[in-house]
Amino acid sequence: MILLLRCSLPFITANPERMEMVENYGGNVMINLIQTEFSKLKRQKTIFTIMGVLLLFWVGMTFWNYHVPQKNFEDFYMKYGSYIAMLLPFLLGLLFIKIYHAEYQNDTLKELLQIPIPMSRLFYAKILFLFLAAVIIMLMNCLLIIISAVICRVTDITAYQTLMLIRFFLTIALSMPFAMFPVFLITALASGNTIFSSTVCFIYSLAGTIGVSHLAGAHPISSMLNILFGNQLLLITSDGENLMYIVDVVFFVFITVFCVEVFYRVKRGDKYK
Repeated sequence: MILLLRCSLPFITANPERMEMVENYGGNVMINLIQTEFSKLKRQKTIFTIMGVLLLFWVGMTFWNYHVPQKNFEDFYMKYGSYIAMLLPFLLGLLFIKIYHAEYQNDTLKELLQIPIPMSRLFYAKILFLFLAAVIIMLMNCLLIIISAVICRVTDITAYQTLMLIRFFLTIALSMPFAMFPVFLITALASGNTIFSSTVCFIYSLAGTIGVSHLAGAHPISSMLNILFGNQLLLITSDGENLMYIVDVVFFVFITVFCVEVFYRVKRGDKYK
């Protein structure tokens, strides 16, 4: 392994991001890859775009709740959570497209083949990074919701309700990325076509949100929204229907993993040109 890294050194010293990947390769590979994604994201404008969208969303929801008061803090954050859960898939999809296609834009993907890291592992590292990003986004929204509740004069903000808020939003953060696996697959298959991947992400997210009542069981986003917000959507679902929704999400995750493994084995022979 050390010999391979030394042999590939001339190809990666010209780019700081490549050099950082090599230096971080020791130890737990997945952790190092995720840390590298965070370090690369700091140098991009994507994080500011996401922050701007979240702040605009927060201002809009605060204005709405101020003029249409909720009965209590639980109703307040449940309503906020249902809408942020519809926005989250689109944000996560765009973030994944950005960090995946950055390898093509920065011309780092060919040099990464010189390092003994399977491309599928890089793909999964980016997905794990996305889960962590979702957790960070939702924790930030927890703080924004408390500020919004104070502005809207919600009085029953207790420590217990705050813990329930955090638990509920963490559930959303760790659940919604599973509904975006088809977009992850399309992004990998598109091989650097940002416009196509972004268009698919927008249509896929919009269809899953609008068709939450009619596409549940067929569309992972619709299925996940029904699992998380069945009561808020005023939908009466049985245990059998909930199981069908879970199977729908798991099925697309399995299809994505299988296709990605096959794709990277075939693509490696073409050296990602």
